[in-house]
Amino acid sequence: MTQIPADWLPRVPMRGLTGHWTAGGHRANTTDLRAYHLLVEGDGTPRRGVDIRLNSGRLQPGYAAHTLNANTDRIGASMCGMMGARESPFDAGPAPLTRVQWDAFVRMSAQVVDFYTIPIGRKTTLFHAEVQANLGITQRNKWDVMRLPFDPGVVGAAKIGDRWRDEMQAVLGGSLPQVVDPIPAGGVAEVTAQALNFRRGPGTEYDATGSLPRGVRVTVLDVTESGDWAWVHTPAGHEGWVAARHLRMIDGPAPVQPTAPDPRRLWIEQARAKLDELEAQLNGE
Repeated sequence: MTQIPADWLPRVPMRGLTGHWTAGGHRANTTDLRAYHLLVEGDGTPRRGVDIRLNSGRLQPGYAAHTLNANTDRIGASMCGMMGARESPFDAGPAPLTRVQWDAFVRMSAQVVDFYTIPIGRKTTLFHAEVQANLGITQRNKWDVMRLPFDPGVVGAAKIGDRWRDEMQAVLGGSLPQVVDPIPAGGVAEVTAQALNFRRGPGTEYDATGSLPRGVRVTVLDVTESGDWAWVHTPAGHEGWVAARHLRMIDGPAPVQPTAPDPRRLWIEQARAKLDELEAQLNGE
């Protein structure tokens, strides 16, 4: 399974892996290499960026600032691409993510979480677009990764994040535990059981008034302190309690603070585009 050299992975404590795209070209430029620890170029070639040790424990000068207020003990891995991409209406730009790149990214990610024994879950292995909903840390209009240009049928941060996590597990053969993430109030969840009892209160001692079939989506209004039971609102307008372990989050709760476009993002993307052009000229492309 090894895809990257062992010396790229120093033996230091790390507790999370955050995935990204660079918003640049298919090749990693100097800006990209200073922003992330590990990168995968458009043809699947891995590249080493910042030394992971600089993000372990207390942040050290030169650390990879890959995610706002979420860099300590977290590895930043990125796919090179999506320069000039537009979220709505969707346009992948001239450097879309590729299938070979995605597959290499999954294998690299599996190697990383296996080496650092990072549990696979929505709070420990997640894309940048999931950070605000899953960790409660406000970000600046980040949407990586919410679209896969090579597979347009998969849309949304949660769906793509789950696909990444499932494919990492498949590479590892299930050797790492899959974390059962807590169900937060305010989000939308999907029933995973064949038939989930709908009760008058949070416990099996309360009468069941019906059942919800697999796949139905509910709004989570509240959860018990233990996180074992969720009070939900159904599409038919009913409210009741269900066992939270049989729910899977589809969309997280609304952010505490609204996101706003970062005016620096466009400047950074333009600067990256210029660097890519200069590197191409120097390399005689």
